[in-house]
Formats: sequence, structure tokens, C-alpha cells
Amino acid sequence: MKDVRIDITKESQPNSFVSIEDLNFRFDLVTNRFTNLPFDYTITEQIDQLYLGFNPERAPSIQIETKDLNWKQSLPIGLLLDWNRDRDKNPHFLFTSKIGSEQIQFTYKNKPVTFGAVLSHHIEYFPEEDKVIFRDIALSILGDRWLQIAGLANNVTKDNRHIDIAVTESKINLEPLHKLLLQLDGIVPKIALGGNVSFSGTTVKGTGKETIFSLVAIANQLSISSSGKTHQIPTLLMNLGLGVDFSEGKSKSAEDPFPWLQSFFIDQCQLQYNGIKIDISGLMDKGKQLDLDVSLENLRLVEYVSMLGGTTKAKVLIRAKDFSNLPVQLALSVERFRYSLDRSRSPDSWLGLFGDIRLFFSGPFQLAFLSIPKFTLNQKTLSGADALALQFQGDVRLGEEKNINIKPLNLSAKIPFLLQTVPLFLKEKIAPLQSVIGDHPELKIDSNVLLNSKYQKVILALTGKIPGLELSDLSIKMDLLRSLAENEKIQINSFQMTGYENILSLKSAGSLEKKGGKSPLGPYFGNLDLNLSLKSSTKKNLLKGISFSGNVNLSTKIKDFDIIGEFQSDHSNIHQTNHKCPGLECKAFLVEDLDAKIPFHHSLNWTRKESLIVGDKSQFIKNYGRTLEPNLKIGQIIGTHPSIPDLPFEYVKRQGTLPGFSARIDYQENYASIESLKAYTLDGLVFGKNIVFNVGTSSPSQMEFRGNLQIRDIDLKQLMAPKVRDKIADGKLKADLNISVRDLTEPVANMDLFFSIFQIGSDFGKSALNVISPQNFLIDRIADSYAVNTIDISLSKGLVYADVFFRRSILSVFINLEDSKISQQRMPLANFLKRARSEIETYQ
Repeated sequence: MKDVRIDITKESQPNSFVSIEDLNFRFDLVTNRFTNLPFDYTITEQIDQLYLGFNPERAPSIQIETKDLNWKQSLPIGLLLDWNRDRDKNPHFLFTSKIGSEQIQFTYKNKPVTFGAVLSHHIEYFPEEDKVIFRDIALSILGDRWLQIAGLANNVTKDNRHIDIAVTESKINLEPLHKLLLQLDGIVPKIALGGNVSFSGTTVKGTGKETIFSLVAIANQLSISSSGKTHQIPTLLMNLGLGVDFSEGKSKSAEDPFPWLQSFFIDQCQLQYNGIKIDISGLMDKGKQLDLDVSLENLRLVEYVSMLGGTTKAKVLIRAKDFSNLPVQLALSVERFRYSLDRSRSPDSWLGLFGDIRLFFSGPFQLAFLSIPKFTLNQKTLSGADALALQFQGDVRLGEEKNINIKPLNLSAKIPFLLQTVPLFLKEKIAPLQSVIGDHPELKIDSNVLLNSKYQKVILALTGKIPGLELSDLSIKMDLLRSLAENEKIQINSFQMTGYENILSLKSAGSLEKKGGKSPLGPYFGNLDLNLSLKSSTKKNLLKGISFSGNVNLSTKIKDFDIIGEFQSDHSNIHQTNHKCPGLECKAFLVEDLDAKIPFHHSLNWTRKESLIVGDKSQFIKNYGRTLEPNLKIGQIIGTHPSIPDLPFEYVKRQGTLPGFSARIDYQENYASIESLKAYTLDGLVFGKNIVFNVGTSSPSQMEFRGNLQIRDIDLKQLMAPKVRDKIADGKLKADLNISVRDLTEPVANMDLFFSIFQIGSDFGKSALNVISPQNFLIDRIADSYAVNTIDISLSKGLVYADVFFRRSILSVFINLEDSKISQQRMPLANFLKRARSEIETYQ
């Protein structure tokens, strides 16, 4: 074909067309006679002459006219393939091309655009020498030689082939490309480019056994900006290589996941990216050595994770023989580490992560086993104080059955410094617990977890120190099995917690099972045995300021919806002090000779029944002669006197060989009944009867309480300081108290209370009158004229109703009261308590 012209037009747009002139194409082929066509290099032996040319001498003319584009230019598009066996007695193939121009100009949307791009090559093959010469393979953009390659290949059709190709010139300058993109503003997305790159020195060398690909790259002041994001690479120095062999066709293995890869080296790989410094070096010699060093500096976390902040520095080191066993050493630190949680941000701190990890592979990159000989995490305040330390070692086995083994994990926290590193959200949760957990709690955990498709097994051993509870020997051991069958079951083979030199003990065993339908414990039905005990033959310290001796035991059986058990105590003693005794600031409280044997039965399937408060006739019907013995007894209760520092006081007083407190407590059908309550206190006696506490579903809205107390001859003077006590003529008090509450979500608003005092001394009677009525001249005269006989106080719906009844005296002839009483109706409880508090303060 010679001087061919092609015109393309569109009928709907007659002003748009494409025209190409001076297209030339020639194809010659002369062969020997053959019956079989070989599909390898021997096909060249059948060819005597081959010529394929596409515009090898003259550039075609191209013209494009559209609504937006206007382009008319001669553009070289040349291709030549020439082979002549008889040429100069030195036959060879010639393959050349040239596509593009240094000056390409067109108009797009009335904007002139100028650029240049040329791709060319010149390759020759000499069959007699079995050699290929790459004289020139080049790519030029906008006047710069981006890439120029030259070299040769010998014995290309033989097994001992040899290749030597190199990048002889490379200059990639992005500034001219940036200017071109400015011309295309509005045509292509906005993007800014800068800097230069070179690949000069990159080579491909080798034989048929191994070929070495060596990459050399140098970049300076590279920058790419697009969509508001800027990528800057001020420096890039790279010299790395791969040795490959594709001839053997070996299969992949754990040791050799890349059979074609014989070696690699990273002599230099230094990169700076947006302030981050990365340095990589490494070496691999198959079956002998595998080394890799990676270091990173100045990584700003906030640029990649918005909730984190700080500057990271890390180093990774691998020293191995092959890919089947990779020991990894990791060292990572974060300066000014911070994080956000629930709209609050933590203060800056230092975070360090260090570890030795071994990766074992059973197949090509099939991780089978992970060993962690050492792993530590540390957090410090900016002043360098330790806040949190975590250390552990263990291993993880993967596969169909997974096994996680950690022995041990050590966790240590210094709470005052930890609070300086956490956000406000966590600080508000941790700070209230500081008095409980102390300043420096420690935990040690050994665990073994087995996971497969049928079940999950967990064995855990935990020990710890909780200074806030003065607990230095906490121990928890657990062995449980979770079945993953349709009816999921958790089998607790054993659970045991001990502490305080084994004084405290909690044990459990049993199972939790899914059976469908309504269930009492979340989705599970329980079959559990629980036992909590305190046992010590001598006085031993427990919690802060609390000591114990005796034997207390709580045994419980959980079966489906029922919780059945018994609380027992045998001559137990509980002492509590503030560690300031003896002394003026001493506060102490002693409960001695606590004996109990209280059975209970609680149902998790409780439904609302008729109120135990309204309409309960049992309080009027008694089966005398069948009264059960008390099952709760306390010998005495002694504490610090409320008004005299450092003086012991008997709040409950032993009566010879009889206990100072006794009661009968029964818990059935989710309510506790207390009968025959008797307490000897203040040289008097307090009786309790008809006391019922309905627990219901354990929700405060379902709870009810009622009770009757009888107070006989208690002497309130004993609670006062000597100077105040001497001014009071009579401190004796007799009273009855009836109380009932429904719905404990708001106990005061839902409480009905009746308090009747039918014997009270004159001084306390006057104080009661001052509480009920504001103090004034008339009230003072009434108090002087009348003696208080009885006081009746009622509380209903948060309002107080009070009546004070008087006995007449000689002075009462001058002041006459209707019905000999003073009443106060609908007094808000807050006002009543305020007056009572003020009046009590007069006795302190």
C-alpha cells in the first residue's frame, strides 16, 4: 500500500472528521518449501527473505477536527522488520521503530497544547552468532531522555544463554510535565508535579541458570499534589537486585515459597516521604542466609489514624536461614503518644513496644506456629515515670485446631502516673477505683486456650496484688470447656479463688446449658455449685483496716430457676479500724461472736403476687408454742463512742451468757422474714417483729419492705458527751415504729411510716417540739407549761404529719391547749430533717 488516505466523517456532525494521509505499508516473504511449520526459533531457517515496513521513511499526516479538538500534524509512526539471509554473507534480523515527535501541538477547547513524546528502538539478531544486540531502546518525554536501554544477549537459543542489558541514560524531569498539565487545566484533574528521577545504572545480567535484575533509582525533591493531598519525597536512594531462575520449575514449599528466586540483595534503600525516614537493607542466598533490616523514623500517626497522635520510630530485624522459620525482632517507640476516646483526648506520653517473635510456616506463607519468647509494652509519662508495663511470652498454634498458650503475662500499673496518660473518659472511671485497687496493682496470668470446630477449652491461672484491698496473694484458677453443639454448654470443671493467706476462698463447679425457651441466666440454664468461705482460727487482716477470725461459709446450689443454699457462721469476729487507734482520731467497730445458720431459697422465675404489705393477715395470727429458735446471734457490738474520742462503747451489749442480738431469719419465695428480733442496747431493749423484705425479681421497682420495732427504755444520754449528758435529767425513751415501703426506686416517696413515742424525758420532749414547730415565745411557754406525754409522727408520700400530746401541769392553767396537743400537718420531709439535724447539733 502506498500513499493511502483515510477520511472518516460523521453524518450527524459534518464538521467533525478524521483524516490520515501518506500511509505506506509493504510486506515481502520468501521461504523454503516446508511441510511442517515449527513454532520456535528454528522457523528462521525456513525464511530466506522477510520485509515488513510501515511508514519507515515518511511520516503520515494526521488531521482531527471535532467540537473540542483541533489537530493537524505529520506524526512519525514507523516500524521496520527486515531479514535477508544472503545480505553481505552476514544474515541478520533488523527490527526498528520510531513512534511520536518532540513537537506535538493541538488545540483543545480553544486552549493550545504543546508536548513531545518519542518511543524508538533498534534491535538486531545475528543467527550465525546466535546473538541479539539491543542498540537502542529509548523513551523521550518533553525533550528529556526518560529511559535509554542498550545491551546484548548471546546464545539466545541455547541453555547457556547470557544476557547483559543496562539503562545507559535516564533523566525523568517532572517540571516540564507539570507545565504541560497546567496547559490542560480544566481538561484533566488538577495535579502538581516536581522533582526528578533517574534509573541510570539499572541492569539485567546473567545466564540461563540465574539472571540478576539490578535496580538503581535516585530521586530528588519529588512532589505530587492532588485532591488536597501532597506527597513529597526529598530523597530516594535505591540499589537492590533479584537473582531469578525460571528454568527448573520447582514446586513451592515452606522453605522456598518463590522457587524462581535464587537470591536478592538490598545494598541501599533510603527513602524520605513526607518527613518519614525509611532505611532498608537485606540479603538472601537460597538455603543459606535470609537477612532483612528495616528502620523507620518520624512517622506521624495522626496522618494515618485520626484518633491517634505521636511520632513513631521503629526497627525490624530478621535473621534466618530460609522462609520456613523467621525470627523477628521488633522495637517500636512513640514519642508524645496520645489517643482519643469518647470525645476526650489523652495527655501526651511515651509508648514503647519491644518483642522477639518467631514465625513457623508449614507451607508457602501458611503460618502454622507463632512463638513469642519475649514481648513488652511500656507506657511512661513525659517526665519518665512508669505508668503501665505489660510483659508476656507464649505461643500460638494455628490450623484446624488452634492453641493459644501464654506463660506468663505480667501486668503492672502505677495508677497515679497512669491517670496522667489517659483521657478524661477513662480517668473518670479509673480514679474512683483507686482507693480499691491501690496505687500499684500487679497481675500475673498463665493461660492455655484450645479452639476447634467442636469445643473451646480454657485453662487459666491468675495471681495478683491489689494494694487498695491489702490483698497480696490473690489467686484464681479456672478450667472450663465450652461445647459448640446446637445446645451450647459451658462446663466449669473447676473454679477457685483464694486470698489473704487462704482465709478467703471461693469455689465453683457445674455447667451452663442452652435449652431453648425462657432461661434464667441470660441464654443459659444453670447447674452450679458455689461455695464462699472465710476461715481463720486466729485474728487475720483482710481488707484495709478489717480483720477476721472464725468461720463463715455461704454454700449455694443453682439449678435452673432455683437458688438454694445456706449462710453459716461459727463464733466469727469482725474488727474494723482506721489504723489510728488509740488516739483522738480513732474509729473502730467490732462485731464479736457472730453465729448464724440461715437457709434461703430464691427463685429466678418469680412473678408478682399479692402485696405482702396490703392485706397480710399473718401479722394477726400467731401459732404460739411453735416459735423457732433464733438462727442469727451476735455476742456484742463495740465501737468508738460517737461523742467521746478514743472511748469504746457497747452498741449491742452481751447479757451474761446470752447474746446481745438475736433474730430468726427465713428466706423463702424471694422474701426474707425476720421474727423474734431482740437487741440489748443503751441499757434498753429493741424488739422487732413482722419484718418482711420482698426481693421479687431483684429489681428495686418490685421490692417491698415492712416491719414493726418496739423500743423500750433505751437511754439516749449514753450517746452524748459528759458535759451535755449532765444537763439532761432523763434520757429514757419508749417508742413503737411501723414502716412499710413499696417500690424502692424512690423509697422516701413510697414510704409509709408511723413513729409513736410514749415515754420521753422533758429535755428531749422540748427538742421534739422544736423540730415539729418553729421555736418562738408561745412555743417556749407551752414547753414550760406542759409536759410531753406522747409524740406521734407519720410519713406518707414525702410529707410529715406530727402530733405532740401534753400532760397538764400547774402552769397550764394560764395557757390552755385544745385537746392538749400541738399538730403539724403536711410538713415536707426535707424541712423536718433540717430541723431535726439542727436540734441534734445542740447536744454535740
